Amino acid sequence: MPATETTATEAPPPAEAPDPSPPSGGRRRRRSRGGGKSGTAAAAPPAEAPSTTPSPEAVSLEPLLQRIAELAETVREQSRQIDRLARAVAELAERPVAAAPPAKVGVFVDVANIELAAERARVRLDWGEVLARLTHDRQLVRAVAYAPVHDDPQVSPESQRFVEPFLDKGYKIVTKPLRRFADGSIKANVDIEMALDIVTLADRLDVVVLVSGDGDFAHLVEALQARGVRVEVVGFEQSTASVLRNAADRYIDILSLVRNGRR
Repeated sequence: MPATETTATEAPPPAEAPDPSPPSGGRRRRRSRGGGKSGTAAAAPPAEAPSTTPSPEAVSLEPLLQRIAELAETVREQSRQIDRLARAVAELAERPVAAAPPAKVGVFVDVANIELAAERARVRLDWGEVLARLTHDRQLVRAVAYAPVHDDPQVSPESQRFVEPFLDKGYKIVTKPLRRFADGSIKANVDIEMALDIVTLADRLDVVVLVSGDGDFAHLVEALQARGVRVEVVGFEQSTASVLRNAADRYIDILSLVRNGRR
């Protein structure tokens, strides 16, 4: 029997998978395997225009910067004012300073009281020098010496012991006759005349210089002080009443006003 020739039967080709595309004929875009992007590069988005709206931080700084500018201008203005003031002060410093007017002073001397004290102290006073020292750097308005004189018409007042030391020394001399009492004593009280003259001139004086050691003048001193007048008492330390010395604004030892007055 003849050999039967076996012929290999070829496998039929695989059937093609049906196309999943819809029957409408439209072709679905295939995605690329890389990142899901299509094969064609996508167009870049358009660049955004720069914003003109200021940021919140810039808006919050504007008032602060404005305030700083205002303060800087204020400082500059103050600096200019200080410069002007400094120039004005410098100009004033260069101008001559007007001196204060000198104090107006009146000098009133209880001649008998002070001359008897000088005799006890063995001192001779130069009343011109005393007046010059008392009125130094001050304006003399009036200098008055109140002197007792004998009532003898044959004796000239100029030659009497209480008048002669004050002649031509710059004093107005007011005399009062000595009174003789029954007990033989002689006295001339000039306190009233002195007090009246001083009170009358007080409105024209800044300083009253009372040359006496009589404590009866203490009330006069207080009355003058109440009117705003400064009172200086001049006398011998041993012969000046403490009540008068304590009442005065200033006490001056008369020996400090003379260079060499010892007899």
